[in-house]
Amino acid sequence: MTLNDITPAETTTAPRRRRSETRQRTASVSARLLPAERAAIDAAAEAAGCGPGTWTREVLTRAAGAPVPPRRAARTDLARAVGRWTGEVGKIGNNLNQLSRHAHQGSRVDAAALDRLTAVVRDLHTAVTSHESGGGEASAP
Repeated sequence: MTLNDITPAETTTAPRRRRSETRQRTASVSARLLPAERAAIDAAAEAAGCGPGTWTREVLTRAAGAPVPPRRAARTDLARAVGRWTGEVGKIGNNLNQLSRHAHQGSRVDAAALDRLTAVVRDLHTAVTSHESGGGEASAP
């Protein structure tokens, strides 16, 4: 069971700032390419261990004689897993707060919703402990 199994009325997420709002690089350059040229850029970027946008930016920056800033380190499987788990914990906390608010307002809390939330917490715990012991996939429940 995942948080997606809980009905929409039980989940509400706060709006997040999109990454595009925090970007430092705001200027862009565009060029039309032949399919073969694009394929060559894609292949060169893959060989360099980055995406075509990063590769193109680095090549153009070097050609212009400007210093190329270092790339951010690639995220490890563990870092990606922790990111997913952090998101899951946020969703769980949100659901728990909603159920708590509902109970404090004198309303009846649905036992099935509590059971589903408990199952999601167990699944998350299993995913984390399985990854810690080296025996599991780095995925969210």
